[in-house]
Amino acid sequence: MSILLPPNPTARHASLPEPLWLPAPESPSLPVDELHIWRVRIGEPRWGVSTDGAGEMAASLFRNDVMARYTGGALPGLPHFPGAGLRIAMAQCDHLALIAVSRGVREVGLDVERVRDDIPFEEMADGFLDVRAQWDLRTTWSAQEKAWKFFQFWTSNEACAQARPKSCSSQCCEVRGFSPEQDFIAALAIEGGPEAALSYWDWQP
Repeated sequence: MSILLPPNPTARHASLPEPLWLPAPESPSLPVDELHIWRVRIGEPRWGVSTDGAGEMAASLFRNDVMARYTGGALPGLPHFPGAGLRIAMAQCDHLALIAVSRGVREVGLDVERVRDDIPFEEMADGFLDVRAQWDLRTTWSAQEKAWKFFQFWTSNEACAQARPKSCSSQCCEVRGFSPEQDFIAALAIEGGPEAALSYWDWQP
């Protein structure tokens, strides 16, 4: 699978943009050349739900509210909204959940992970990453830098697989990496349609 990655991914501050998250609009406008990323922190007391099942319930509330803002209250089936002409991708890791929303002219994929350095990167890379990425990891000596590189490759591949689940073509999938919060890395994969401008919305319950 061919993907586009930022050159020489290293530490968060060096290679990954940290988006400016703006307050979420009640009725967002989504032109065909834009793509919206929504963020929420779940599992906090203000959600008003118990600890057991709080994450799942909070994620569902988040997803339904975001979709209702685009559809005027209607909640068609996921992940494609034929009536509203929308496509979505959702990703969650620990307390952080993200949703990407685009017009139906493009496929999207999204993944988010917490960066950690206590896993066997090179062993996992052997069965998952291409030869170039494996070599890049093996020649990186800093544990922190190795961790960020691994998760940048990992999230990019996961997002691209979502955007192109049935395609085996050599056409590149555009992947945009970003850090949605300290110690987290995310990747958005985009296929088809014009080049998209991104907006980042911070959702509050």
